[in-house]
Amino acid sequence: MDISKLTITSFQKGLREKKFSALEIARAVFENIEERDGDIGAYLRILKDDAYAQAEAVDIRIAEHREVPPLGGVPLAIKDNIFIAGGTVTAASKMLEHYTASYDATVITKLKKHGAVFLGKTNLDEFAMGASTEN
Repeated sequence: MDISKLTITSFQKGLREKKFSALEIARAVFENIEERDGDIGAYLRILKDDAYAQAEAVDIRIAEHREVPPLGGVPLAIKDNIFIAGGTVTAASKMLEHYTASYDATVITKLKKHGAVFLGKTNLDEFAMGASTEN
């Protein structure tokens, strides 16, 4: 199975038809990250344990024949300027390397409600300013 070809709709269909589990997809995505991110540098932090727990929660809902939220099990990367309560938020700045978010950003609250799986915090231009004009 080529996970890069999955849309949210096809992911949800495959999950409900038990062609794969949310945990299997999370593991496959992390394998891909481990293979490729050394060259890309997209991730500042990986949230593997949290992601596995979120994916397992979706799989349990499916096993118990409970409703799965619209983004249930869908793996997502979160920019490192968006707060996830209890996690480090640096906005790619050394100045904030020890800052811990005290609350969830609204988008995180909504994504959690809809069952998304957070893979990690991704890199960005410091404070998302884009001032260097590099891409």
